[in-house]
Amino acid sequence: MNRSFLIIILPAIAVGLGYIFVLHWLGYELEPFRFIMAGAGALAAVILVQLYQRRKAARKGR
Repeated sequence: MNRSFLIIILPAIAVGLGYIFVLHWLGYELEPFRFIMAGAGALAAVILVQLYQRRKAARKGR
């Protein structure tokens, strides 16, 4: 995986965890399932874009 993806993904994970901890500390009951599914959706989008770019680059090389 490209390093630029890690520059975006790691802070996003940190912010998500921060929201969970702060809102829990304030007394709100949250379902972490929503955050996990949002993260899984974002990860799936990154993987699909990466696969699409690889296929597009392979077609150019012909």
